[in-house]
Amino acid sequence: MARGLFVEPFYGGSHRAFLDGLERHGEHEFELLTLPEGEWRRRMRRGAQELAARVDEAKGRFDFVVVSDMLDLPVFLALTRPRFEQVPVMAYFHENQFTYPRLRGTKFNSWFGQVNYLTALAADVVAFNSAFHREDFVGALRTLAGQPNNWLVPEAIESIERKSTVLPVGVELGWIGELARERVEDGPRTILWNHRWEFDKAPEMFARVVCGLAEEAVPFRLIIAGEPGDNPSEAMWRVRDALGERVVHFGYAESRGMYGRLLWESDIVISTTRHEFFGVGMVEAMAAGCVPIAPRRYNYPALVPEDLHEQLLFETEEELTDRLRVLLRGPLPDQRLMMDAAARYGWDRVGPEWAEALDALAGRQETPRG
Repeated sequence: MARGLFVEPFYGGSHRAFLDGLERHGEHEFELLTLPEGEWRRRMRRGAQELAARVDEAKGRFDFVVVSDMLDLPVFLALTRPRFEQVPVMAYFHENQFTYPRLRGTKFNSWFGQVNYLTALAADVVAFNSAFHREDFVGALRTLAGQPNNWLVPEAIESIERKSTVLPVGVELGWIGELARERVEDGPRTILWNHRWEFDKAPEMFARVVCGLAEEAVPFRLIIAGEPGDNPSEAMWRVRDALGERVVHFGYAESRGMYGRLLWESDIVISTTRHEFFGVGMVEAMAAGCVPIAPRRYNYPALVPEDLHEQLLFETEEELTDRLRVLLRGPLPDQRLMMDAAARYGWDRVGPEWAEALDALAGRQETPRG
């Protein structure tokens, strides 16, 4: 059995859920070298230095190393040499700093993008959590390479593309099935928001749409969950105040049991995000049979059944309003289709993909890097 080291400077949120799931469901022996969840800029700036100083905590020999996109891989390898000189390394990209949305009025910080670029360049394998993310990242590199005074090497971009692959995030779905309950068929349908309340998720659009439909007297109930985040939008409080009794839950679900109950009480889950590299929250809601309405871009076309794209994916706020109005007043698609689509990302399906990829990575130890 191959033995691997996972280096994660941001062991929290979806990064932590993924690593914990891989430990539980993987077919290899793993050791983790991590820093706790914290301010992401600090983790990217200092994480490689801090973890390199603790590398002696990782005892013994490793057949492979996996690092996340939050790590400055060249710095980590330099500070730990020669320990990992012949150990194959995979860089796993949950997100990237080239195309992640920025607050209005802020500029692109090329330093964080450069960390992602050099990490991908230094790794033996670069894995992305979705095909969209892979194309998005390589496309961003090519766009930047066409600008004056850039710091990219065209041959390096080609190298990154050649050694890149797609490995989905595994999502824990069994517990959602265990909490299954029959939906109440009478009464208005329930809309779910299970995302952060921050600018990159565009809660202002969501607020305008649901408040507009309420003014039309379209019947619905509303569950607003998800984490508020560090800079939550005031739009959510405006929705609560404007919609009153329609809002049957407001606030972060503090336990898995409460969150699961909210999923099964909901009929429709909405995303208005400005980006989505994968979409764990949407997969969780679909596993409980929620019908998704989401942008016709990012990774959503891969999550939503293709036959339902015209009915469930939108380009504009007007299209979102129209699609939601129809679903609130008319029949819903078969919820089993949503469950089947979500099941593709359960660990029972994704785990073997990871096992195969890590076996192949460990096999690269036969060939010296470079």
